[in-house]
Amino acid sequence: MITKKVLIRFILASCAFHVAFLSLAGMLISGASSLPFETFSVQLADLPKKEADDSRKAESKKDVSLDKPLKEKASGPEETVDLADSTGKYRTYLRDLRRRIESLWAYPQDAYSRSETGTAVVRFSIQNDGTLAATGIVSSSGFESLDRGALAVVQAAAPYAPFPETFSLSTLHIVAKFEYDLD
Repeated sequence: MITKKVLIRFILASCAFHVAFLSLAGMLISGASSLPFETFSVQLADLPKKEADDSRKAESKKDVSLDKPLKEKASGPEETVDLADSTGKYRTYLRDLRRRIESLWAYPQDAYSRSETGTAVVRFSIQNDGTLAATGIVSSSGFESLDRGALAVVQAAAPYAPFPETFSLSTLHIVAKFEYDLD
């Protein structure tokens, strides 16, 4: 039968061993010239004001490819906004929507393995009940896998929250900039 004294000594010795081991590992890692792994960042970026305006103008020039109509278009007032807009009347809705997308967004594994980087500008449409009506690429990142990843996260985050009654809109078109960058 193990006494309390022996058990306490064993626990203290185990703690001392673990502290020493973790300290040694920390010194080895901090003394190394570079870490043994690569880091990357994926972030939703703010569209410069001019670029956001240009993307709205592109709509009339047929440059915008809404290649994924998902639902029949609702009739009524519509508006196009930048997802990064933190000042307009839709700011709270857009903030929550951005958080939802960011929580699901990851670097596409195939693009990461090929060290592909770029910025995809996506336009998607949400109807007043929160359903995703359409998605498309406004400006390609230059790599199909990154463009697909940006569209996929927008679709994965659907359905979105219904619009508050104060919006008085049938459809909200949102332009978002997805930056894929390897550090």
